[in-house]
Amino acid sequence: MSRITTLDGFEKEYRKGLGRPLNPRPWREVTAEWLRRHSEGSGDYNPLFRDGAYAEEARFHSLIGSPSFLFSIGFGANASIWGHIPHDDVAMKDLSILYLGADIEWFRPVWVGDRVRAIETPVDLRRRDMPQLGESLVCSGMTEYYNHRAELVARMTNHMLRFANPGSGVSASSSSSHRRIAPDPLVWERTRRGGDPLYWEDVREGSDLPELPKGTYTTTELYLFSLGSLTIGRSRKVDEGTIDMGAGGRADPEYARKTRAQATSFDYGPQRIAWLSQIITDWIGDWGDLVTLSSQLRRPNLVGDTNTVVGSVQRVYQESGEGRVDVRVAVVNQDDLETAIGTATVRLPGRDVDEAGNLAVLWAPTAAAEPTMYG
Repeated sequence: MSRITTLDGFEKEYRKGLGRPLNPRPWREVTAEWLRRHSEGSGDYNPLFRDGAYAEEARFHSLIGSPSFLFSIGFGANASIWGHIPHDDVAMKDLSILYLGADIEWFRPVWVGDRVRAIETPVDLRRRDMPQLGESLVCSGMTEYYNHRAELVARMTNHMLRFANPGSGVSASSSSSHRRIAPDPLVWERTRRGGDPLYWEDVREGSDLPELPKGTYTTTELYLFSLGSLTIGRSRKVDEGTIDMGAGGRADPEYARKTRAQATSFDYGPQRIAWLSQIITDWIGDWGDLVTLSSQLRRPNLVGDTNTVVGSVQRVYQESGEGRVDVRVAVVNQDDLETAIGTATVRLPGRDVDEAGNLAVLWAPTAAAEPTMYG
């Protein structure tokens, strides 16, 4: 097939594969090292997701993956970037892409020892007129994450913008200079709720979540997420205009401008979604569950931008006898601009529910190995 160079041509071919799953990648076993690698990449040092000794004594009595670990299992973007179109049939220099956000629902944890697999399906395509990019296509791909027990762990729908490459970066931050903050110490200094339960009865509408400072976005932060959370594999193909396809070419400022319509090197969209989920899990502690998160990327996050994640409680209620809280979260840069926003629902325990106590005997000390009449 000849190379696709127009939105009309892309739409025609993409629509042919709507509703048809892509062939999944191999099963992968979840290991403590893999969870720790994602923790490093996302900058989420919650011990529930990386410290085996802590996790053994915590709610699940085992390491589990953070909500954003889904991106490490499978980015989930193939269905929304290409669908069933062969990758070589579309060049970024003709039709570029931008990540718009994702809608995610979680059903159960990912445990150490699980074997997991992601199944992607292109599900929708819409025309959209963008202020700086003109006519574009919004391509949506659904990813379902399963464990080896055939249990559905989570479902995510990614939204990708496909547009004619303008050949230059779109406008970005208005600040050329601002206070820069090293991101690494912020990870170590972070205070989390941990094992102290947050009861839904104690949450007040309008209250703020503790801020999550992420510091200044650096090339190191970009590569930590790319290599820690996504893949350490080398690219089989190098796009025209660069010799460095690490982090999808994002670390090459000239390539970012000419091929990806960004002012300079920029982040992976899911990296900010990981931040949005982290401020929530830090706040709800070990006994809360993130149920849904719907996110939108509004502006680019460029190397050199300084970011803080903020959140507020929108609604407190009960559903099916369970405590629920809706929150709004956002990534805010040095210009006080929201570069990413999200709305989420969390499930919190009630004061009349003592899950730990009900199962206390299950985790009680082991009885002495003395012979009995029944062995």
